[in-house]
Amino acid sequence: MSEKANDVKQHLLSTQPGFELVLLEQDHVDPLTPSGMDPIEALPRIVMRQMLSLQASKTIISRVETRAAEQGVRIAQLSYDDLLECGLSRNKAVAVGAIEVYWQNGGGKMEQWRSLTCDELLHEVQTIKGVGPWSASILAMFHFGHEDLFPIQDSSLRKAIALLKERDVIIIPERASPYRSYLACYLWQLLDQKRI
Repeated sequence: MSEKANDVKQHLLSTQPGFELVLLEQDHVDPLTPSGMDPIEALPRIVMRQMLSLQASKTIISRVETRAAEQGVRIAQLSYDDLLECGLSRNKAVAVGAIEVYWQNGGGKMEQWRSLTCDELLHEVQTIKGVGPWSASILAMFHFGHEDLFPIQDSSLRKAIALLKERDVIIIPERASPYRSYLACYLWQLLDQKRI
């Protein structure tokens, strides 16, 4: 385990009483680092994944990527009708189109996102029609490597917190600062592995 991963785990153990009962059995979460993927490519994929199972989102994203490749365009440049034909909901198709409009009208504004603070990034991303707090948080965590946010609007995280509460483990995300993103990752890992 890297020194950073160990420090994060120790911090979470010290700030979330009772969490050691499940956390000590978990593999460490790798440090969050910027993905290197251009936000104009990352954000539409995040929007498409929202509220879908992993398998369903993979299927839809594969269709969209194939359609975009056939047309020689970015995902966000696909037409509304193309996105619907690939399986996106109307709201998601509108949001993906709005991402492209932001890109076209922003004059490189999206490229400046890397220099924004986490709060500034979350605010700016949510100015795009149809892009909400969850998508903005996932972008900040997994594409920009922000370590201190907890997307409480994520239904899986709320479920994990409720399941742990049944075991008398009270999760208080604010206490996990400056590593709240890692707390979220551990909770998702616990659910994925069916440990809670």
